[in-house]
Amino acid sequence: MSAPAVSIIDCPPALQTPLRKALLERDMLPADAMGLGADVVVAWLDPQAPEAAERIASLQAQRGQVVPVVLVVGNAGTTAALEAATAIGADAYATSTDPAHLAAAARLAFQSAQRFAQLSPLTGLPGNAALQREIGRRLPHRGELAILAFDVDEFKAYNDRYGYQQGDALLRLLQSVIVRALSARARPGWYAAHVGGDDFFALVHPAEAQAVAELAIELFDAEIGGLYAPEDRERGGITVRTRTGELRDLPLASVTIAAVTNEPDDLTHEGQLAAVLAELKAYGKPKPGSNFVPDRRRVHDIAKALPLPLAADERVPGHTHSESSVAVEGTTDGQDTFCG
Repeated sequence: MSAPAVSIIDCPPALQTPLRKALLERDMLPADAMGLGADVVVAWLDPQAPEAAERIASLQAQRGQVVPVVLVVGNAGTTAALEAATAIGADAYATSTDPAHLAAAARLAFQSAQRFAQLSPLTGLPGNAALQREIGRRLPHRGELAILAFDVDEFKAYNDRYGYQQGDALLRLLQSVIVRALSARARPGWYAAHVGGDDFFALVHPAEAQAVAELAIELFDAEIGGLYAPEDRERGGITVRTRTGELRDLPLASVTIAAVTNEPDDLTHEGQLAAVLAELKAYGKPKPGSNFVPDRRRVHDIAKALPLPLAADERVPGHTHSESSVAVEGTTDGQDTFCG
Protein backbone atom coordinates (compact mmCIF):
# COMPACT_ATOMS: atom_id res chain seq x y z
CA MET A 1 0.00 0.00 0.00
CA SER A 2 1.42 3.40 -0.96
CA ALA A 3 1.71 6.08 1.72
CA PRO A 4 -1.61 7.96 2.01
CA ALA A 5 -1.56 11.70 1.32
CA VAL A 6 -3.00 13.94 4.05
CA SER A 7 -4.27 17.49 3.67
CA ILE A 8 -4.27 19.68 6.76
CA ILE A 9 -6.91 22.40 6.65
CA ASP A 10 -7.32 25.35 9.05
CA CYS A 11 -4.86 23.84 11.50
CA PRO A 12 -3.69 26.19 14.29
CA PRO A 13 -0.26 27.55 13.22
CA ALA A 14 1.50 26.16 16.28
CA LEU A 15 0.37 22.61 15.39
CA GLN A 16 1.19 22.57 11.68
CA THR A 17 4.88 21.64 11.85
CA PRO A 18 4.60 19.04 14.64
CA LEU A 19 1.56 17.48 12.96
CA ARG A 20 3.37 17.16 9.65
CA LYS A 21 6.26 15.51 11.48
CA ALA A 22 3.91 13.12 13.26
CA LEU A 23 2.28 12.17 9.94
CA LEU A 24 5.63 11.45 8.30
CA GLU A 25 6.64 9.28 11.24
CA ARG A 26 3.54 7.17 10.53
CA ASP A 27 4.20 6.84 6.78
CA MET A 28 1.66 9.48 5.81
CA LEU A 29 2.53 12.31 3.43
CA PRO A 30 1.33 15.90 3.93
CA ALA A 31 -0.38 16.99 0.69
CA ASP A 32 -2.04 19.97 -0.97
CA ALA A 33 -3.58 22.27 1.62
CA MET A 34 -6.85 22.45 -0.34
CA GLY A 35 -7.43 18.72 -0.17
CA LEU A 36 -6.68 18.12 -3.86
CA GLY A 37 -5.12 14.69 -4.35
CA ALA A 38 -5.51 13.77 -0.69
CA ASP A 39 -6.52 10.39 0.70
CA VAL A 40 -7.23 11.91 4.11
CA VAL A 41 -8.34 15.42 5.04
CA VAL A 42 -7.74 16.62 8.59
CA ALA A 43 -9.91 19.71 8.99
CA TRP A 44 -10.42 21.96 12.01
CA LEU A 45 -14.16 22.58 11.99
CA ASP A 46 -17.04 22.98 14.43
CA PRO A 47 -19.37 20.13 13.39
CA GLN A 48 -22.35 21.98 14.90
CA ALA A 49 -21.80 25.12 12.84
CA PRO A 50 -24.50 25.88 10.21
CA GLU A 51 -22.03 25.70 7.31
CA ALA A 52 -20.33 22.46 8.50
CA ALA A 53 -22.22 20.07 6.24
CA GLU A 54 -21.59 22.21 3.16
CA ARG A 55 -17.91 22.43 4.01
CA ILE A 56 -17.56 18.66 4.36
CA ALA A 57 -19.37 18.09 1.06
CA SER A 58 -17.03 20.53 -0.63
CA LEU A 59 -13.95 18.74 0.70
CA GLN A 60 -15.23 15.37 -0.45
CA ALA A 61 -16.23 16.63 -3.90
CA GLN A 62 -12.75 17.90 -4.70
CA ARG A 63 -11.49 14.37 -5.28
CA GLY A 64 -14.10 13.53 -7.91
CA GLN A 65 -14.76 9.79 -7.97
CA VAL A 66 -12.34 9.04 -5.12
CA VAL A 67 -13.71 10.45 -1.88
CA PRO A 68 -11.13 11.19 0.83
CA VAL A 69 -11.47 10.21 4.45
CA VAL A 70 -12.38 13.30 6.48
CA LEU A 71 -11.18 13.61 10.08
CA VAL A 72 -12.85 16.59 11.73
CA VAL A 73 -10.99 18.19 14.64
CA GLY A 74 -13.20 20.20 16.99
CA ASN A 75 -13.10 21.73 20.43
CA ALA A 76 -16.15 20.10 22.01
CA GLY A 77 -15.78 16.57 23.30
CA THR A 78 -19.48 16.10 23.84
CA THR A 79 -21.87 13.48 22.53
CA ALA A 80 -23.75 16.22 20.66
CA ALA A 81 -20.57 17.23 18.83
CA LEU A 82 -19.80 13.61 17.91
CA GLU A 83 -23.33 13.08 16.62
CA ALA A 84 -23.11 16.32 14.65
CA ALA A 85 -19.86 15.17 13.04
CA THR A 86 -21.59 11.94 12.03
CA ALA A 87 -24.57 13.85 10.63
CA ILE A 88 -22.46 16.08 8.39
CA GLY A 89 -20.65 13.13 6.83
CA ALA A 90 -17.33 13.12 8.68
CA ASP A 91 -15.53 9.78 8.91
CA ALA A 92 -13.93 10.46 12.28
CA TYR A 93 -13.93 13.11 14.99
CA ALA A 94 -11.18 14.15 17.41
CA THR A 95 -10.71 16.87 20.01
CA SER A 96 -7.07 16.32 20.90
CA THR A 97 -4.36 18.92 20.27
CA ASP A 98 -1.61 16.29 20.51
CA PRO A 99 0.00 15.93 17.02
CA ALA A 100 0.84 12.26 17.59
CA HIS A 101 -2.75 11.52 18.61
CA LEU A 102 -4.17 13.30 15.56
CA ALA A 103 -1.76 11.53 13.20
CA ALA A 104 -2.65 8.16 14.70
CA ALA A 105 -6.37 8.98 14.40
CA ALA A 106 -5.88 9.91 10.73
CA ARG A 107 -4.06 6.65 10.08
CA LEU A 108 -6.75 4.62 11.83
CA ALA A 109 -9.54 6.35 9.90
CA PHE A 110 -7.73 5.72 6.61
CA GLN A 111 -7.09 2.03 7.34
CA SER A 112 -10.71 1.50 8.38
CA ALA A 113 -11.92 3.11 5.16
CA GLN A 114 -9.54 0.97 3.12
CA ARG A 115 -10.84 -2.22 4.70
CA PHE A 116 -14.44 -1.17 4.10
CA ALA A 117 -13.71 -0.28 0.47
CA GLN A 118 -12.40 -3.79 -0.11
CA LEU A 119 -15.62 -5.43 1.06
CA SER A 120 -18.43 -6.44 -1.23
CA PRO A 121 -21.35 -4.06 -0.59
CA LEU A 122 -23.73 -6.95 -1.25
CA THR A 123 -22.27 -9.71 0.91
CA GLY A 124 -19.85 -7.87 3.22
CA LEU A 125 -17.03 -10.27 2.30
CA PRO A 126 -13.51 -9.18 1.26
CA GLY A 127 -12.89 -8.73 -2.48
CA ASN A 128 -10.25 -9.82 -4.97
CA ALA A 129 -7.36 -7.65 -3.77
CA ALA A 130 -7.77 -8.76 -0.17
CA LEU A 131 -8.13 -12.39 -1.27
CA GLN A 132 -4.90 -12.29 -3.26
CA ARG A 133 -3.03 -10.82 -0.30
CA GLU A 134 -4.33 -13.54 2.00
CA ILE A 135 -3.43 -16.28 -0.46
CA GLY A 136 0.03 -14.78 -0.85
CA ARG A 137 0.44 -14.83 2.92
CA ARG A 138 -0.62 -18.48 3.26
CA LEU A 139 0.89 -19.95 0.09
CA PRO A 140 4.48 -20.38 1.41
CA HIS A 141 3.23 -22.70 4.17
CA ARG A 142 3.33 -25.91 2.16
CA GLY A 143 0.46 -28.33 2.74
CA GLU A 144 -1.64 -25.94 4.82
CA LEU A 145 -3.71 -24.13 2.17
CA ALA A 146 -6.78 -25.27 0.24
CA ILE A 147 -8.68 -22.84 -1.96
CA LEU A 148 -12.34 -23.53 -2.64
CA ALA A 149 -13.92 -21.71 -5.59
CA PHE A 150 -17.74 -21.50 -5.62
CA ASP A 151 -19.71 -20.76 -8.79
CA VAL A 152 -23.49 -20.78 -9.32
CA ASP A 153 -24.53 -22.78 -12.36
CA GLU A 154 -26.93 -20.94 -14.73
CA PHE A 155 -26.82 -17.80 -12.61
CA LYS A 156 -27.41 -15.53 -15.63
CA ALA A 157 -30.54 -17.47 -16.56
CA TYR A 158 -31.87 -17.03 -13.03
CA ASN A 159 -31.17 -13.29 -13.21
CA ASP A 160 -32.93 -13.03 -16.55
CA ARG A 161 -35.97 -14.89 -15.25
CA TYR A 162 -36.35 -13.22 -11.86
CA GLY A 163 -34.47 -9.92 -12.07
CA TYR A 164 -31.40 -8.52 -10.39
CA GLN A 165 -32.94 -8.11 -6.95
CA GLN A 166 -33.68 -11.81 -6.77
CA GLY A 167 -30.25 -12.47 -8.23
CA ASP A 168 -28.76 -10.54 -5.33
CA ALA A 169 -30.86 -12.63 -2.95
CA LEU A 170 -29.35 -15.77 -4.48
CA LEU A 171 -25.83 -14.41 -3.96
CA ARG A 172 -26.64 -13.59 -0.34
CA LEU A 173 -27.90 -17.14 0.09
CA LEU A 174 -24.63 -18.52 -1.24
CA GLN A 175 -22.68 -16.23 1.09
CA SER A 176 -24.71 -17.50 4.03
CA VAL A 177 -24.24 -21.12 2.97
CA ILE A 178 -20.47 -20.71 2.64
CA VAL A 179 -20.07 -19.01 6.01
CA ARG A 180 -22.23 -21.59 7.76
CA ALA A 181 -20.33 -24.47 6.17
CA LEU A 182 -17.01 -22.91 7.14
CA SER A 183 -18.16 -22.25 10.69
CA ALA A 184 -19.31 -25.84 11.09
CA ARG A 185 -16.55 -27.76 9.29
CA ALA A 186 -13.37 -25.62 9.34
CA ARG A 187 -11.07 -24.72 12.19
CA PRO A 188 -10.66 -21.06 13.25
CA GLY A 189 -8.69 -19.08 10.70
CA TRP A 190 -10.83 -19.85 7.65
CA TYR A 191 -11.26 -17.02 5.15
CA ALA A 192 -14.13 -16.23 2.77
CA ALA A 193 -14.18 -13.75 -0.11
CA HIS A 194 -16.55 -12.50 -2.81
CA VAL A 195 -14.68 -11.18 -5.84
CA GLY A 196 -17.74 -10.22 -7.87
CA GLY A 197 -20.79 -11.73 -9.55
CA ASP A 198 -21.32 -15.30 -8.41
CA ASP A 199 -17.63 -15.96 -7.75
CA PHE A 200 -16.89 -16.79 -4.11
CA PHE A 201 -13.78 -18.28 -2.54
CA ALA A 202 -12.83 -19.85 0.77
CA LEU A 203 -9.43 -20.64 2.28
CA VAL A 204 -9.19 -23.61 4.65
CA HIS A 205 -6.79 -26.36 5.65
CA PRO A 206 -6.65 -29.14 2.99
CA ALA A 207 -8.01 -31.67 5.48
CA GLU A 208 -11.21 -29.62 5.78
CA ALA A 209 -11.90 -28.82 2.12
CA GLN A 210 -14.12 -31.79 1.28
CA ALA A 211 -16.24 -31.51 4.44
CA VAL A 212 -16.80 -27.80 3.87
CA ALA A 213 -17.75 -28.36 0.23
CA GLU A 214 -20.11 -31.22 1.01
CA LEU A 215 -21.97 -29.24 3.66
CA ALA A 216 -22.15 -26.16 1.41
CA ILE A 217 -23.69 -28.27 -1.36
CA GLU A 218 -26.14 -29.84 1.09
CA LEU A 219 -27.26 -26.46 2.43
CA PHE A 220 -27.45 -24.78 -0.98
CA ASP A 221 -29.49 -27.57 -2.57
CA ALA A 222 -31.85 -27.66 0.41
CA GLU A 223 -32.53 -23.92 0.37
CA ILE A 224 -32.32 -22.76 -3.26
CA GLY A 225 -35.91 -23.77 -3.97
CA GLY A 226 -37.13 -21.01 -1.69
CA LEU A 227 -35.90 -18.43 -4.22
CA TYR A 228 -38.14 -19.77 -7.01
CA ALA A 229 -41.81 -19.18 -7.72
CA PRO A 230 -43.99 -22.09 -6.51
CA GLU A 231 -44.75 -23.26 -10.04
CA ASP A 232 -41.06 -23.26 -11.03
CA ARG A 233 -40.07 -24.97 -7.82
CA GLU A 234 -42.73 -27.65 -8.37
CA ARG A 235 -41.60 -28.42 -11.91
CA GLY A 236 -37.95 -28.33 -10.85
CA GLY A 237 -36.71 -25.53 -13.05
CA ILE A 238 -37.43 -22.65 -15.40
CA THR A 239 -37.87 -22.11 -19.12
CA VAL A 240 -35.73 -19.45 -20.76
CA ARG A 241 -35.39 -18.16 -24.29
CA THR A 242 -31.94 -18.45 -25.84
CA ARG A 243 -30.28 -15.80 -28.00
CA THR A 244 -31.50 -17.64 -31.07
CA GLY A 245 -35.09 -17.45 -29.83
CA GLU A 246 -35.38 -21.10 -28.84
CA LEU A 247 -36.95 -22.14 -25.53
CA ARG A 248 -34.71 -24.06 -23.16
CA ASP A 249 -35.59 -25.83 -19.91
CA LEU A 250 -33.10 -25.38 -17.09
CA PRO A 251 -33.05 -27.03 -13.66
CA LEU A 252 -32.96 -25.16 -10.37
CA ALA A 253 -29.68 -23.37 -9.77
CA SER A 254 -26.85 -25.52 -8.44
CA VAL A 255 -23.32 -24.80 -7.25
CA THR A 256 -19.97 -26.01 -8.55
CA ILE A 257 -17.12 -26.04 -6.03
CA ALA A 258 -13.56 -26.51 -7.26
CA ALA A 259 -10.68 -27.13 -4.87
CA VAL A 260 -6.92 -26.88 -5.17
CA THR A 261 -4.24 -27.08 -2.47
CA ASN A 262 -0.62 -26.02 -2.14
CA GLU A 263 0.42 -29.58 -1.32
CA PRO A 264 1.89 -30.34 -4.81
CA ASP A 265 5.45 -29.06 -5.07
CA ASP A 266 4.91 -27.67 -8.56
CA LEU A 267 2.17 -25.22 -7.48
CA THR A 268 4.14 -22.28 -6.14
CA HIS A 269 2.40 -19.20 -7.52
CA GLU A 270 -1.04 -17.63 -7.15
CA GLY A 271 -1.48 -17.61 -10.92
CA GLN A 272 -1.00 -21.37 -11.11
CA LEU A 273 -3.65 -21.93 -8.44
CA ALA A 274 -6.06 -19.62 -10.28
CA ALA A 275 -5.49 -21.51 -13.53
CA VAL A 276 -6.12 -24.88 -11.89
CA LEU A 277 -9.34 -23.61 -10.30
CA ALA A 278 -10.55 -22.10 -13.58
CA GLU A 279 -10.11 -25.39 -15.41
CA LEU A 280 -11.70 -27.44 -12.65
CA LYS A 281 -14.74 -25.14 -12.62
CA ALA A 282 -15.00 -25.35 -16.40
CA TYR A 283 -14.92 -29.13 -16.12
CA GLY A 284 -17.50 -29.30 -13.35
CA LYS A 285 -20.08 -26.72 -14.41
CA PRO A 286 -21.51 -28.67 -17.38
CA LYS A 287 -22.21 -31.61 -15.06
CA PRO A 288 -25.83 -31.80 -13.83
CA GLY A 289 -26.55 -30.78 -10.25
CA SER A 290 -24.18 -29.47 -7.64
CA ASN A 291 -20.61 -30.72 -7.87
CA PHE A 292 -17.42 -30.79 -5.84
CA VAL A 293 -14.37 -30.97 -8.11
CA PRO A 294 -11.11 -31.40 -6.18
CA ASP A 295 -7.69 -31.42 -7.78
CA ARG A 296 -5.96 -34.56 -6.50
CA ARG A 297 -2.77 -34.64 -8.54
CA ARG A 298 0.75 -34.30 -7.26
CA VAL A 299 2.17 -33.38 -10.67
CA HIS A 300 0.64 -30.80 -13.01
CA ASP A 301 1.88 -31.53 -16.50
CA ILE A 302 0.09 -30.16 -19.56
CA ALA A 303 1.13 -33.26 -21.50
CA LYS A 304 -0.82 -35.41 -19.04
CA ALA A 305 -4.06 -33.46 -19.01
CA LEU A 306 -6.43 -36.39 -18.59
CA PRO A 307 -9.44 -36.67 -16.26
CA LEU A 308 -8.91 -38.67 -13.12
CA PRO A 309 -11.86 -40.54 -11.55
CA LEU A 310 -12.90 -39.70 -8.02
CA ALA A 311 -12.47 -42.19 -5.27
CA ALA A 312 -15.74 -43.50 -3.87
CA ASP A 313 -15.34 -41.54 -0.63
CA GLU A 314 -15.05 -38.23 -2.54
CA ARG A 315 -18.58 -38.33 -3.89
CA VAL A 316 -21.23 -36.27 -2.15
CA PRO A 317 -24.07 -38.58 -1.09
CA GLY A 318 -27.32 -37.67 -2.76
CA HIS A 319 -25.73 -35.26 -5.23
CA THR A 320 -24.31 -35.45 -8.71
CA HIS A 321 -20.54 -35.33 -8.30
CA SER A 322 -18.14 -34.51 -11.11
CA GLU A 323 -14.72 -36.02 -11.59
CA SER A 324 -11.49 -34.19 -10.91
CA SER A 325 -9.65 -33.05 -14.02
CA VAL A 326 -5.98 -32.43 -14.60
CA ALA A 327 -5.41 -28.71 -14.85
CA VAL A 328 -2.93 -26.87 -17.01
CA GLU A 329 -0.12 -25.08 -15.26
CA GLY A 330 0.27 -21.34 -15.69
CA THR A 331 -2.00 -18.34 -15.59
CA THR A 332 -5.21 -17.55 -17.38
CA ASP A 333 -4.73 -14.82 -19.94
CA GLY A 334 -1.67 -13.68 -18.04
CA GLN A 335 -3.75 -12.63 -15.03
CA ASP A 336 -3.08 -13.77 -11.50
CA THR A 337 -6.50 -12.76 -10.21
CA PHE A 338 -9.19 -15.01 -8.80
CA CYS A 339 -12.07 -13.36 -10.65
CA GLY A 340 -13.89 -16.07 -12.58
